[in-house]
Parts: sequence; C-alpha cells; structure tokens
Amino acid sequence: MGRAPEDYSADLTNERITLVSDKLLDVLDEAENFAQSPNATAWFKGSANYGLPQGMLKRMHEDENYPWLTLANQTMDYTVKIGSTLVQFIVDDPHAPKKAHRVKRNAVERQQFGLDLEEHDFEVPLIWRFYLSPISNGVDYSPSVTLVGFDINENIVCLWEHEDVISSPLSGSIAQPVEIEVPVVALKQGSQKKQSSSSDDK
Repeated sequence: MGRAPEDYSADLTNERITLVSDKLLDVLDEAENFAQSPNATAWFKGSANYGLPQGMLKRMHEDENYPWLTLANQTMDYTVKIGSTLVQFIVDDPHAPKKAHRVKRNAVERQQFGLDLEEHDFEVPLIWRFYLSPISNGVDYSPSVTLVGFDINENIVCLWEHEDVISSPLSGSIAQPVEIEVPVVALKQGSQKKQSSSSDDK
C-alpha cells in the first residue's frame, strides 16, 4: 500500500488529488453547516454529503482552470475523469465500508474496462474510488477523504489518505481595539466642602 496513486496512473498526481480532496472537504463542511438547521431531515443530511460534491465537481468541469477534470456522466453514480482515469465518489468509511456494491463498475467504467483489460497488469488498479467520510466514529463530525484503487477482483491495491483534515470552522467577530479616554480626576462634593471648612477654620 506504500505506492502513490501516481505510480499507477500518471493522471492521478499528488497535486490534483490533493486539490480535489481540499474542495471535497470544503463542501462536506458546507453540508455539515446546512445540517444544523432544525428543518434538516435525515434524508437531507445524507443526500447533501453526496449531492454537494457533485455540484462542486460540475463547476470544476466547467472551469477552464481545471482542464484535466471532466464529468464523464452526471447520473446518481456520477463519475469524473482526472486526465483519462475514471473515478467515482462514495460517502462511506474506507476502513469499514458499508456500501461494497459501490465498488462495482458502472456503464462508463465497463466501457473503458474492456479497452484496458487487453494489456492489463493485474497489480495495477482498474477501479478508483474517492471515499468521503463525514464522521470518524459514527457520531462526531471529523471529515476525511481517501482515494482507493482496486484491482480487477475488487481487492485494494492502493490507498491514499488526504493528510489535512478540516473540521467545521469556528467563526467569530474579531474584537476591535477600543480607545479609552484618560479619566478626569476630581474630588467628590463632600470632600470639597470638608476642605473648604478646614480652610475657614484656619
């Protein structure tokens, strides 16, 4: 598992997958913020973690600053091409996955799979998945992004974990410096009367 995705696919450079991971963490934060609404249902919370990344990837697809990323399809199992490498996205824990069926190739991948299989090295991943994990222990929000490469038999060959984990930012207004006026020192009226009386006695 020590080899990087780039060692298997020249398209999956560290710079590219780190950039995509950073953006995925941003939208997971966005989904978590929306989930705090009292109107947020369980369905909404679950779908936001999957739907917002799709919208983010669509915007990257349309942005000329990212010519290396394109949407291969826009279905429920949306798939991107990073260079010519197909990648799907799953909201799940890569270390204890519950959605094993999502490793199965979709129509877009099956079409390319037939071409790749002719000259395929069985130690090279043919299936790539970005795992988006919003929670770390089933309860606490601590998102992570992991890229996993599987071989033809759906065995893990490559596992890359994004090092930077971004949790919901705590925001607050920055305290501005307050200018305090120099206090004017004056005797109380009672003290002034006593001083006047003392002067008269003299």
